[in-house]
Amino acid sequence: MGKSIKSKQLNISGNKGSILISKLQSKNLENVMIIPIEIGKNQHKALIANYFGSLLKHPFEFHNSKEGLRFVHNSIIDVSKHQPVEEILIGMEATGHYYKKVAATLHEMGYNNLFIFNPLSTSYCRKAGLTWSKTDDIDLRAIGQSLIAGYGTVYRPEKPLWEDLKEVCRYRRLLIKQQTSLKNRVHFFFDLLFPGITKLAMFKDSHSFKPVSLDFFLKYPDLELIKQLRPKSIVNFFQRRGRRISDESANQLIKWSKDALHSHCPTNPCRQFIFKELIDQLKQLSHYICQVEIKSIGYLVKTPAILLLSINYIGPIRAAEFAGESTPLEQYPRSRALIKAAGMDPTRYQSATSESSHHPISKRGSKRLRYITIQIANSLMMHNQYFASAAKELMTKGKSKNCACVATGTRFIRIAYEMITNQKSFQPANGLGINSDPLNKITTFLENHQASDLTEEYISCANKYFKKG
Repeated sequence: MGKSIKSKQLNISGNKGSILISKLQSKNLENVMIIPIEIGKNQHKALIANYFGSLLKHPFEFHNSKEGLRFVHNSIIDVSKHQPVEEILIGMEATGHYYKKVAATLHEMGYNNLFIFNPLSTSYCRKAGLTWSKTDDIDLRAIGQSLIAGYGTVYRPEKPLWEDLKEVCRYRRLLIKQQTSLKNRVHFFFDLLFPGITKLAMFKDSHSFKPVSLDFFLKYPDLELIKQLRPKSIVNFFQRRGRRISDESANQLIKWSKDALHSHCPTNPCRQFIFKELIDQLKQLSHYICQVEIKSIGYLVKTPAILLLSINYIGPIRAAEFAGESTPLEQYPRSRALIKAAGMDPTRYQSATSESSHHPISKRGSKRLRYITIQIANSLMMHNQYFASAAKELMTKGKSKNCACVATGTRFIRIAYEMITNQKSFQPANGLGINSDPLNKITTFLENHQASDLTEEYISCANKYFKKG
């Protein structure tokens, strides 16, 4: 098979190279100052060179403080006294959260040509020189080479609202992981103390972890206690806590307690104590998750990402997760860049005369963004008519379900990008997959979270974007 021909880039380094050249095209490169910074936890390191790599100031350390950054600023001024400077380029790696304060402070000081690098870029630059050692000085040179090659992304100041949305969604996922771990532990004690109880209809699947079920086990943490109950007492217990069960279900519970394995064994106070403690923790954690979810939707309604609710089968939580992980879309010049950020961009393998027909996704971007996108895609390709029809068409052509899911995810990213950047609700040409009442999703969500008092405030914020759209 012959090689496919794609449109040519304007610069050999792609779009990032075009951005760099636009800043330097009319400059004398000998007068362009390059400042790579190696970010540490408490101490950073930098050097100053010209565009051709000639050192103007050897590597020096500075502290992670305002005083340290003033030292860098003064060093630049000192070098400028002996070397004409037309442009200053500063680069640093995106090392966790450590680089953020340094970058923000330098930007506030007026250094606008500030570039952030994926650590993979600098790693490849270091290895390209067949350098197998790793030191701060070697890393500085690699960052400088990446800066000259145009591998960096222009730094953009963080927007508090989007950052808050990202942080609260990530905190929610952390709590969800803890909740899953606790549920697994509680389930272990279910099997020890109440063998077979999760097979009963009233405790089957997720019903055993409902608040009313947990209250029941807190009050009756032993088979002997359940044996002594009357069916009417069980029915009344659940009804007082908002769940209706039939007399037949209550009778099944009592019958199970009499036939359960190990019902003759003596009570184990230690297991009961741990079981009740775990349930208390689980209930408290569920309450925290509920409050965090309410908070996340409070941030979501203040952003144009709330328009994602106009897509059928996308709820407030998933919309918030996607918006939080994509952060302000201004950092992406087009939707393709966002797809690449999620690691869902197809890879290509060419030789001199042929090209592979198999194009797996890179999986090099944000795992969190890719995870939530795939979750959304799974839901859309099963339930949303607009996305399901396209996925079905792919599968009839022989594509796998996983392939169709990735294609649905990339399609969703392109649509979401246009919706958020242009502040337009979902309006496909065929009219399929549109939710007729997206604001009702917010109302229902708040009702389910016992936060109906916030409905008017949240709807008012969200409605501003839907009126525009």
